[in-house]
Amino acid sequence: MLRAVLFKSKERFPAFEQKLMEYGIACTVLDFSAQEWIGFDYSKTDLIIYYPSFEYSSNHPLALHKVFDNLMFIHSEYPHIQFYPDPKIIKFYNDKYKQYLFLKTHDYPIPETLPLLSEESIEIAGRALGYPMVVKNRFGAGGGSVFMAHNKEQLRGYFNLAQLDLFNLSSLKHFVRMLSERIFFYHLIKAKRMSYPFLSPPLLAQKFLKIDRDLKTVVGNHKVVEAHWRIQADKNMWKMNIDGGGTGMWGKVPQEAIDLSVRLSKELDASWINLDIIACQGSYYITEFSPVWHHYRYKEKPSFVYKDDYNIDVPLEIALDLERIIIESLMKAAQEQQERIQLGSLKEWQQ
Repeated sequence: MLRAVLFKSKERFPAFEQKLMEYGIACTVLDFSAQEWIGFDYSKTDLIIYYPSFEYSSNHPLALHKVFDNLMFIHSEYPHIQFYPDPKIIKFYNDKYKQYLFLKTHDYPIPETLPLLSEESIEIAGRALGYPMVVKNRFGAGGGSVFMAHNKEQLRGYFNLAQLDLFNLSSLKHFVRMLSERIFFYHLIKAKRMSYPFLSPPLLAQKFLKIDRDLKTVVGNHKVVEAHWRIQADKNMWKMNIDGGGTGMWGKVPQEAIDLSVRLSKELDASWINLDIIACQGSYYITEFSPVWHHYRYKEKPSFVYKDDYNIDVPLEIALDLERIIIESLMKAAQEQQERIQLGSLKEWQQ
């Protein structure tokens, strides 16, 4: 019998626990907020699942310490365990700068991007990228902490904020604008936590490509198992996030996007990876990737479009059952590993 450790999280925890029970996997529930996980004996554990959630705002530098520190520590001590998220690419999770460095170094197609490493970078970015340009905080998810800079003053304001240089007019304007948003007061008063008010260097300045949709692909074991378009709700919308008002559509996925997704998966040797891709003037560009993703269940939202030309082999009823596809893949990997160990032991005995 396989044994799993499931760490508590705000999202999807009950669904993962129920699915593990359905598969007859012995499950121990632990909590990173308690002390017990540190002294737990993981030596007989086959699977570990933690679907991370942001206890702070997603752009907070400490938002992911449970993933970066805790999961990676367990993996270093018990490398035989099959993990979700994949430890091989956890270092890239929610860190756009590390993703940029890898994609740029390995010659992947990305929108023209310049990290703001110094004051001089502001002038260089303005000349190279033009205005308006997209400015991305190093950390952030779901389209958060992504801005549009319409001129050099705004770009310098974001740069100063990331450098904690608050004694300038542009940084002050950012704080006033944030304070004027109702969501800030909601987090502060109702949720008892506020959005992290600073930015983290280095920021990424990126050429603004005018599009009306983007594409998300999910690759499992080097095969695209699900992909959907996110379509803008109106012409003023420049971020395509569904939670920000975009519409999901399961329709034909270009082969170029499939090949690009598989290539990145293989080069990173990732068991599971999610990519954001944009198509512009016949070319496809990776904007970011992650070992963790979220999508809506099959037929969950009546406004979503399901087209007949959808060309991914895995049926949506299966692919959109996130817990099922993750657990089944971990089970398969764990069973294959047990078989390799048994075969190795047999060979040793025969010798």
